[in-house]
Amino acid sequence: MVNEIFSSRLSIGIISYIVFIISASTHEYSHARTAFMFGDRTAMSMGRLTLNPIAHIDILGSVVLPILAALTGIPVIGWMKAVPVNPHNFNNLERDQAIVSFAGPFANLMIATVSFIVMKILTLTVDGTFLIYKIIIMLEQHSNIASNIFLNAMPVILTMLLMFYIINIMLMFFNLLPFPPLDGGWILRFFLSPKGKDTYDKIYPYGFLILYALLFFGILGTILGFIQTISQYLLGSSINIIFSI
Repeated sequence: MVNEIFSSRLSIGIISYIVFIISASTHEYSHARTAFMFGDRTAMSMGRLTLNPIAHIDILGSVVLPILAALTGIPVIGWMKAVPVNPHNFNNLERDQAIVSFAGPFANLMIATVSFIVMKILTLTVDGTFLIYKIIIMLEQHSNIASNIFLNAMPVILTMLLMFYIINIMLMFFNLLPFPPLDGGWILRFFLSPKGKDTYDKIYPYGFLILYALLFFGILGTILGFIQTISQYLLGSSINIIFSI
């Protein structure tokens, strides 16, 4: 049962962490792929043009903080190693840098959108019965090894689907926060005046201090918690149906 998985801190922690690693790796791959498309081969030469999580893992951001978040129940936050980019290889330095920065959050948005659509489809009413219930009944009626495995895995699959939606929404908003060194900072820089860009460049070395301060004072947790609440609200009755499985 999905409810039972969520009631177990260890179970939901493991699932959340797996989903985070896959989602964050896709985020970084999207940066690398977009930079490559714009003519910068730096990430590719350093082995970062890959979906393999090992190439992207950062000990603090990919291991310590996400595991801590998963085990304590606070919103999952974290990051991978920043993809190396040499913007001087771009045709339009500032514009292409902003697009490359946006590529990561956009990948998270796409994953969240697909997860949302799949959950909505599974909870559609067909002949007075939710589609997911019809699938379960069909699996029960055609009992064999494959159907039994899928039936037993259904709660885990639905939980992962829900977590792919929620975690990617939070990763997207987290990375779009408008200060360095997050993606949102580089996107903001593109729209700044020359004087604003100079100010941004002076602030850039202290960006992590801003991030740590937001984390330490609970502001970041509050923001991400609010986003998680809104994300669940947008699912409407679908989330209750999934929890009933």
